[in-house]
Amino acid sequence: MELVATRCTLFIFTQFVTAVSRIIITSLCALTAWGRIDAAAPGTSSRPAGAGPDPSLAAWLAAQPKWSMATAVEAGFGFKDNLLLSSIAEERSSFARGGMEVLVLRVPTGTLDYSLFAQAEGTRYFSGRTVKDEATAWFQTEPAFRPRADWKLALPLTAYYSDRVFDVSDTEVERLVAELKMSGVKAGPTLRWSFHPAWWIETQAIAERKRYEDGANDGRVREGAMRLGWSIGKRAEARLTGAQRWRDFDFRPQYSAAGRELAGTRLKIDEREVEGRLDVKWDEAARWRSTTRGGVLHYRDNGSGFFNFRETKIDHELEWSDERWLVRLGGTVRRIDFGVQTVGIGINPPPRLKDEYSGELRLERKIARGWTALAAYEWERSRSNDRIVSYVVNEVLLGVRWSWER
Repeated sequence: MELVATRCTLFIFTQFVTAVSRIIITSLCALTAWGRIDAAAPGTSSRPAGAGPDPSLAAWLAAQPKWSMATAVEAGFGFKDNLLLSSIAEERSSFARGGMEVLVLRVPTGTLDYSLFAQAEGTRYFSGRTVKDEATAWFQTEPAFRPRADWKLALPLTAYYSDRVFDVSDTEVERLVAELKMSGVKAGPTLRWSFHPAWWIETQAIAERKRYEDGANDGRVREGAMRLGWSIGKRAEARLTGAQRWRDFDFRPQYSAAGRELAGTRLKIDEREVEGRLDVKWDEAARWRSTTRGGVLHYRDNGSGFFNFRETKIDHELEWSDERWLVRLGGTVRRIDFGVQTVGIGINPPPRLKDEYSGELRLERKIARGWTALAAYEWERSRSNDRIVSYVVNEVLLGVRWSWER
């Protein structure tokens, strides 16, 4: 009865990253479009082609603020019914969560622009025996140079920290679920060419350093990616991304096909991924929006192939909003097929496979200037022919957010 009462009375605070990030990204897109405006503005007039910049337009743009800043703070309570992502002996707890986000932008009115984004979130579980706290932090700064209107060169630098429970059964052998403390930094240039009003192409190279508290998975990651974007009219945009990653572990050895460590070896991973994305605004006022992604990932090691798997994934998100309300519904389906690992014993045991499903429902309501009440429900299910890695998680959230922009 106490557990039922706890579930009924503790609605919860929201996982604010998704909503606030989307609000920030929308603001960034609007600012970018405004910064590039080349037509009507207060005090401007029509000028013949080739007549050069309109002095009144230039003066109007020069008078606008060059920098903008947005902050958001959230706090609330919630309940989670499986802290350890376990198939048995599920550990339940109510929790308190708080977080903060900061965004700083320089409006791209000239050849230089800049953005800085930082967020931090912490969770305290009141009844957790094994897991008592979780924390994440993210920092990214991105200076950019625009030599021409159709070219952009950026150099994003990202640092992050995570202390959470992860399902690492995709890459681990003995520990299927573990609380990992991980930190890292990554950087690399990004070059975008808008070669047509409706088309753009982007290339990116990244170098990343990952560190774990126990040191077992420390390593370096290199990544190369290419993206092609297409604006389909005014209401839709499609993207196609191809990426390849190389991960070199500092100390981790290779494994035999039977799952035994091979002394004197060092594990390396090669990942190849293709993803398609479609963003659609379903009405003129853009109150209805959707995002659909689908992709395939091939994960390969440099040894016996014990860690090899193929992942297919699709997720869809539908959002409706007006001046006061925001409703978001999303879901993800993922399948992992292992190439070498098997389940059970016998002459011909079946290959290991894993299916993952997740869903989210989020509601937001503006209650005063700068204040928003929000509620969310998240569900996650992992299924496998290896029963020990199957689990279900439910999380309910109720909270409030205060935001400020300048």
